[in-house]
Amino acid sequence: MIREREPVLDADGVAIDALAFIASHQDLIDRFVDVTGFDVSQLRESASRPEFFVAVMDFFLAHEPDLLDLASQLHVQPGATGRARNELARKAGIALEDFPA
Repeated sequence: MIREREPVLDADGVAIDALAFIASHQDLIDRFVDVTGFDVSQLRESASRPEFFVAVMDFFLAHEPDLLDLASQLHVQPGATGRARNELARKAGIALEDFPA
C-alpha cells in the first residue's frame, strides 16, 4: 500500500498566519487576551518569544469553531494546527500534546 506523504509544514508560518487571523477579528483579540492573560500592549514584544506562538496555537486548538475557521482560511487540514503547535513546542522546550490527525 502506498501512503501519501504529508506536505511539509511551515509551523512558524502557520503560527504567524494564526496571529494575523486573531488580529483581524476583534472578538478573537478580546478572547485571546482574556484566555491567555497576554496584555494587548505587550503582544508585539510577546510575539518575539517562541512560547507565545504555542499559546496562539493552543488558543485555536481549545475552540473547535475557531480552529475550523482558521483551517479554512489557511487552506490546511485542522490537524495541521496541532502538528504546527507541537513543532513550535518542541523548539520552545514545551511539552507536546496528542492531537487527532
